[in-house]
Amino acid sequence: MRLRGDLGDVGARWLERFAPVFERLGSEVTVMFSPQTIILLQSARATGGIDAHADLRVDEVFERLKMTSANDDKIAARLEPSALSRALRGMIALEATRVEARLVKRAASAESRAMPYLNFTAIDGRAEVSQDVPIVGPLNRAEVAACEKIVEANVVDVPYWLDCDRFALESVRETVERFARVSDFVEVTTTRSGSLYVTASRGSVRMLGSEYRGLRVLPAEADEYDERADDAGGVASRLAEIKSSGIGNTVMLSVKHLQRGLLGCASNPSNLLVGISSRGNYFELVFRYGAQTERDGDSVGFMVRIPVVADEQPE
Repeated sequence: MRLRGDLGDVGARWLERFAPVFERLGSEVTVMFSPQTIILLQSARATGGIDAHADLRVDEVFERLKMTSANDDKIAARLEPSALSRALRGMIALEATRVEARLVKRAASAESRAMPYLNFTAIDGRAEVSQDVPIVGPLNRAEVAACEKIVEANVVDVPYWLDCDRFALESVRETVERFARVSDFVEVTTTRSGSLYVTASRGSVRMLGSEYRGLRVLPAEADEYDERADDAGGVASRLAEIKSSGIGNTVMLSVKHLQRGLLGCASNPSNLLVGISSRGNYFELVFRYGAQTERDGDSVGFMVRIPVVADEQPE
């Protein structure tokens, strides 16, 4: 099993952008390499309830990558995101012309057993600086398959998405932060006509947090204009009409789970897609980076899957 590649400055900065997000979500992250993609993954076990992963195309991160393994040339290992973040920040601060990444085994002394590391070596033409990130692994075939199953479950069962620009996603994040002070649960409603509602309640008092109308619906053929979405009445009456008529989809989420999912805002996305699975059991977030990527807008993405807690808010 071998892995060796050259990280460009852009690639190192992409990884460094996501590492602090995973550090805030949990103390362990799985890094999976394949000939096509690099995935940083945290399961619900590591994050305390949500699945999250950053998917990066290899040619967006590496200028050159050579890897071989008996598992269809896939290599995965677990590591501490804080250690990865420190190493990447150090490499970037050096302003090296090239950063080499590779899997190595080293022993601290002649008497100790060799341990695996993900090594980063910065080369600037004058000197080389090497940093080792301790890893657990490489993972076996069954463990890699379990990680792939989590990744493959995302975004494949969502009938339509609402596309929130940076202003809207920051507004949603601020609304959820306010709700966290007064409620344990938040209700989210979406419609195929491009409306998004975020509400919460405390006892018998319902608080309307945010209403967004005219959001782009993806795919385009899923957009279903409904004149009730343009009702001139107040926000509360519009939402009541949407819910009573069945033209919207509503789910109840843990405020803490949604807060954690929206930590993806710290990765400076261009926009956010939100959607509800067809069975209504998951709320999905997809952070996108558009023109920030070197290759194309879909070469980097950050996905979050949040479980629905109940059809109705618990007492």
